[in-house]
Amino acid sequence: MHLAPTPRQRRLRAELRTYFRDLMPGGPPPAGHDERRALLRRIGADGWLGIGWPRAYGGQGRGADEQFVFFDEACRAGAPISMVTLNTVGPTLMKYGTEEQKDFFLPRILRGELVFAIGYSEPSAGTDLASLRTRAVWVG
Repeated sequence: MHLAPTPRQRRLRAELRTYFRDLMPGGPPPAGHDERRALLRRIGADGWLGIGWPRAYGGQGRGADEQFVFFDEACRAGAPISMVTLNTVGPTLMKYGTEEQKDFFLPRILRGELVFAIGYSEPSAGTDLASLRTRAVWVG
């Protein structure tokens, strides 16, 4: 199956290429550099981080396809984007978070002020999530 980009996706891709080229004319800043955090905040302030998030949570309300065009172009440009935060933590909070959690975390994520990381490891399983033996048991 061959899926060709739609005209809308091609326009967005061109817009994002121009945006990232203008944002980082000298290329991406070095890893671990404070400039990367400032750059993430700028991308958030410009409204790009939540392109596919619902408007109710501060996003642009576009589709998941456009969110992934954004990720693709951000990665191509070397921009500091946290896919775990935007694609896993944010949507999980939208669905399962309390209103207090949503009000606190979601705007900060979209402003580029808050980045999450998720790590899984066990001595006998490494990072193979299906082999993890640790379990949570609700008591009470």
